[in-house]
Amino acid sequence: MWPFSSSYPESRPEDVDGRTFDYIVVGGKHLRSSVMARPSRLSEDPTVSVLVLEKGRVKDSWYNRIPLLGQNYDFPWMQAVSRLSEPITELSGRRMRLWAAEAVGGTTRINAMLFTRGAPGGYNEWAQSFGLDDWGWDKVEPFFKKSENAVGHPDAAHRGHSGPIENRQPGPWLSSIPYYEKAATAVGLPVERDLNDPKASAQGFFYLDQTIDAKSRRVSADRAWLNADIAIERKDRLSVCTGVVASRLEIDPRGKRVTGVHVRHARRSSADKEYFAKARREVIICSGTVCTPQLLMLSGIGPRDQIEPRGIPLVHELPAVGRNLTDHHAIPIMHELPLKDTLHQIETLWGILWHLFLYIFFGKGLLADSTTPASMFARTSAIDAQSMTVQTAAHGYSTMDAAEPRNIPDIELMLIPLRAVREMSPGLSLSSIYPTLVQPFSRGSIELASADPRQHPRIHYQVLSDKRDVAAARKAARFTMRIAEEFVKAGYPHPAPLTFAPGMDLDYLDSLFAERDLELGSPAAVLPDRKPALGVPGIGESKKPSPQDAAAAKKQQDAVAKMDWRTVTDDEIDEYVRRVYVTSLHFSSTCRMSLGPEDGVVDQRLRVHGMRNLRIADASVFPKIPSAHTMAPTVMVAERCADFLKSEWEERKEK
Repeated sequence: MWPFSSSYPESRPEDVDGRTFDYIVVGGKHLRSSVMARPSRLSEDPTVSVLVLEKGRVKDSWYNRIPLLGQNYDFPWMQAVSRLSEPITELSGRRMRLWAAEAVGGTTRINAMLFTRGAPGGYNEWAQSFGLDDWGWDKVEPFFKKSENAVGHPDAAHRGHSGPIENRQPGPWLSSIPYYEKAATAVGLPVERDLNDPKASAQGFFYLDQTIDAKSRRVSADRAWLNADIAIERKDRLSVCTGVVASRLEIDPRGKRVTGVHVRHARRSSADKEYFAKARREVIICSGTVCTPQLLMLSGIGPRDQIEPRGIPLVHELPAVGRNLTDHHAIPIMHELPLKDTLHQIETLWGILWHLFLYIFFGKGLLADSTTPASMFARTSAIDAQSMTVQTAAHGYSTMDAAEPRNIPDIELMLIPLRAVREMSPGLSLSSIYPTLVQPFSRGSIELASADPRQHPRIHYQVLSDKRDVAAARKAARFTMRIAEEFVKAGYPHPAPLTFAPGMDLDYLDSLFAERDLELGSPAAVLPDRKPALGVPGIGESKKPSPQDAAAAKKQQDAVAKMDWRTVTDDEIDEYVRRVYVTSLHFSSTCRMSLGPEDGVVDQRLRVHGMRNLRIADASVFPKIPSAHTMAPTVMVAERCADFLKSEWEERKEK
């Protein structure tokens, strides 16, 4: 059924108050990727009752079903929200804008739909470095396969072909993409089609699988696991309660057992009543990297210094709750291309009308694709500092074996054929090469702001606080400038000058952000958010530059043209990076998996250390962030959690 109709059986908190369910799945707030596997998988058993609690709504529309337009989360009807981090010392007190989704299906409703598993060596590192033997590649691969239907690779034995997450490589792509391919080859990166092949090279140029169905519609987590047909069919045993926020868990302090979940309406009302649903078996928290630790602390589980000062009784001290916040951090670098080779086409009236026509009648055109058709992955230690070329062997071993933890890619260069930051575009047609640190060492934290569950927690978002990240960012930026040079050498038939890159006029760059910072009323600048402007004129951000803008742009473009990857200095790179550094919205690890409670929150079966029937199953449990867009790894965790629950309760029945 598409779009979702009003017949979707959404429950209100009044409907579930006082009722008992075998499992309660707390979607609670919003920073989650694909958590719908748990209620759907659990409710496959007709003898089991499941309650899903979600702050957002089921409401869907034709607009957010369209792959490309669905990424424009600045639109109010997208159920997207943003938070500001605390001031970041390394960025001169600037604050980062962090986006998420409040909707059934979570962030899969607004993400780029990129289904990437990550290098097998990353999961082998979980096993070898963290002692998590149940999470090596051989243990997680079956659950990646279980979750997907890899339509784009029909004969691949290493891919799944019967799972609910349909994925493919739509294409054809813009005519500029083959020249990036040639540029990658010139610096030593092989070109491959399947990043999710465990035998693929650790470093290379890859076309990316996207969660798009045969009718060119976004396949979000709700569509795959909790669509209207499933919800209606199982409404006697599956309740989806929307528009609520979990305020706290009810815990028996003697047995450390969760007996239920207290909820409130997500929006304040005069009565502001609290409701309570009971849990017969287990509670599974899937509220995401930011909100899962918040709910634990609101329930008295976590660091003493975060809980007691807010007047919350300490039930179970667990110091690692909220620690180790990790994300992928990106450095927008852009060059100017003709309009026909960028997504800026749809910011013109005729462009959006033409591509809407192609999409509605044929399921084709720019709207049927993601913003990111391809990426390059590399390991900075394998990039020669003098030539900026990739070395396939170093110190007597191959750098291309993706199963080896030492070869995990630590940078990804995403190809995004539009401006990656909306302020950095005085009317220019831009294409972004988006170098991203995918194995950063800097760690932040989540802290309670108050005992109010509706108030955002404090997000201490750390970037560049570890010198290893500074070095990696420098090399990533320089390597990207080398790629931009090779793009031109590859025979691209139009000028492609760097427009935003290290070495540019920093006064001009600062001026582009000044107006927005003033609007936010913040004494500290707010870092640009990764928010490509898509849509029709008057809704998107495309505008004709003023003569002053054009003159300033030309001045700084001439300055950048004189710079290249050989001559730009480390200081120039550092200054540029600090101004434009952005989040890739891949938050993780604030309730990470560990062998014990000293440095983690959950065990290898995702049970909260010291608690009897409480589990976490979202990106917060990653012991270390994968070198991948986090949708597929989170889906894998969801599948494993459902498998743990079903197998353990079957064993109990048999006893």
